[in-house]
Amino acid sequence: MTAIKRKFLMPALVSALTVAGTASCATGGADHVAAGTAEKEAPAAAKRATAPADPFAGLTAARIAGEAVTATKGAPSLRLTAEGTDDGRRVKVDFSLDRSGTCTGGLRRDDSEAEFAVVKGVTYVKGDDEFWRSISSGADDVNAANDENGPIEQSGRTDQNADTAVADELVQLLKGKWLKIPAGAGASARALGGACDLDAMLDGVHVADAKGATRGAAAEVEGRKAATLVKREADGTRTTYVAAEGEPYLLKAVSEGGQAPGTVLLTDFGVPVKVAVPPGAETVDLRDVRQSASRTSGL
Repeated sequence: MTAIKRKFLMPALVSALTVAGTASCATGGADHVAAGTAEKEAPAAAKRATAPADPFAGLTAARIAGEAVTATKGAPSLRLTAEGTDDGRRVKVDFSLDRSGTCTGGLRRDDSEAEFAVVKGVTYVKGDDEFWRSISSGADDVNAANDENGPIEQSGRTDQNADTAVADELVQLLKGKWLKIPAGAGASARALGGACDLDAMLDGVHVADAKGATRGAAAEVEGRKAATLVKREADGTRTTYVAAEGEPYLLKAVSEGGQAPGTVLLTDFGVPVKVAVPPGAETVDLRDVRQSASRTSGL
């Protein structure tokens, strides 16, 4: 059985930013804006320089989205908080990350919660009993089983009692402790589903096929002026908020209706990410967890 999933901080962490980037836009890129449209908007762009009250005056939703994606992808660091529904379960995430891979945050899913941190490639995860039990019950994506820093290997056993025994062992071993995953071979990317890789995460943010998206009313996000891009579809409405002062960062995305309603908030652009390394006495090395699981499962 697999005691620890390859991606055990559910895909919600990875998908959250994608939601932010595509809430009111679809696939593509700023460079995909038609040349004719860009030419028509050139005078509007010049006008922006002298009319800071509305830096996006005269620009289409697609062009605004393009500028927002470009700016956000250039951010050296940011904080992402999100709340929504994933597979029918309420999910909350809050984490900060930078381009060096430093990352810290936490998540809650129904009655399960966990904290995580990445420092110099070393990943630390601390969860409650329910979190570790939910992790040990998963058996997907065991592609890195042969990596010494990979997840606990699959024994090939499907005996339910053995699975329960390993889960119990995992909970006891990690109760009140941080699981330490050594650096190397993309260990943190596997453990956190790539959520702490800022470049990789932002690669999932694209300008969209903005057909159907329109400018909405001016708004404020965390005290910052913002333009809104609204897209109404059969299953709901998606609104993206873009900073209308300073860098045109993506600030917020709200999805109402549909199968994955939720809100994503992006803040602290360029703010250094500070992470406290857990004391050695409060950590359990992944290799020790794997050995324990092997003994319990009869390997």
